[in-house]
Amino acid sequence: MGILLSITLKDFTQLLSVSESDSYGRYVEGTGSVLQTTEDVQIENVYKSLTSLSQEEKITKLLMLKLRFFTPKEIANLHGFPPEFGFPEKITVKQRYRLLGNSLNVHIVAKLIKILYE
Repeated sequence: MGILLSITLKDFTQLLSVSESDSYGRYVEGTGSVLQTTEDVQIENVYKSLTSLSQEEKITKLLMLKLRFFTPKEIANLHGFPPEFGFPEKITVKQRYRLLGNSLNVHIVAKLIKILYE
C-alpha cells in the first residue's frame, strides 16, 4: 500500500498532499489531514527522498516531520464553532470525528444564508 497524506503546517501557510500509491485509490480511508508539528524539516526534502527508500526507511523519514492528526477540538475551531463548544462525554472520539466531518464552517453558512435572503 502507498502513502497518501494531506500535510498541513502549523501556520497553515502551506498545504501539501504527499501521494505515493502503488494501487490507485488505496489509502487509510477517512483519515483527513495531518499536522506537521516540526518546523525545522522541509516537507519537500522528505517527499523527494521517499521514492528510493524501503517501507521502513519511508516511515523513519516521515517520523522526522512529527505528524499528528488534528484533535476534534481543533477541527471544531477550524469549522468556526465557539471556543466553549464541546461534545457530551458519552460521544466517543471516533463519533466526534465523524460528526465534525459532516459539518460545515458556521461562519460561511451564515454568510451564505445572509446573501440568499438579501
